[in-house]
Amino acid sequence: MTDHPPDEQPTDTNSRNPLDTVLAWIERKGLQAPAAMLLEMHRPLMPLAWSAAVLVGGVLAPFIGPDYYQKIEALRDPAAIDRLLERLKPPEDGRARLRPSRKNGD
Repeated sequence: MTDHPPDEQPTDTNSRNPLDTVLAWIERKGLQAPAAMLLEMHRPLMPLAWSAAVLVGGVLAPFIGPDYYQKIEALRDPAAIDRLLERLKPPEDGRARLRPSRKNGD
């Protein structure tokens, strides 16, 4: 085992925030608008989703990892959805981020 100095954090993907990973994937695929719509539609169900995640936590935690309850904590906080929606908004300058176009042969 290697110990990291206190000011140096490990850079593996497991230590990365799961929401950051999902948001990066959404941005790469250009799915910001559908993701924002889904978040808005499911906003009333978030407390129920958190309760269900806690209920099945004993079964899912061994498969997802020891930080399972930290990962589902975002479902508990109503302001987390607002923060996610802010991060999904297009840039302020009004220019949309465009994906590179694909040629027919790709």
